[in-house]
Amino acid sequence: MKTIKKKHLLTITLAIGITCFGYTQKMGKLTLIKADGKAIECSPPYAAPCIYDYDQDGLDDLIVGEIFGKFRFYKNKGTKSTPVYENFSYIQANGKDAKVENW
Repeated sequence: MKTIKKKHLLTITLAIGITCFGYTQKMGKLTLIKADGKAIECSPPYAAPCIYDYDQDGLDDLIVGEIFGKFRFYKNKGTKSTPVYENFSYIQANGKDAKVENW
């Protein structure tokens, strides 16, 4: 499992709703984030997104932590300035979905 450096970490917790929102890389206006052309929905809510080049291909990917401890990985197949995310897969550890217990 890769370590996410603090300077790359952006966490937003949503208390109500099922649609994940995130900020652009320059912390500009609030932007609806899409994967495969559809708005990313997190159910149940309380998503914790961060932007990080997880697969080390030079493009910033989207990682979203879920309330029950799993991590969604949305690969950026666009560019650094115009990210385009594909549908998620769960981050794996030892052949299983990585999970952090929260209680």
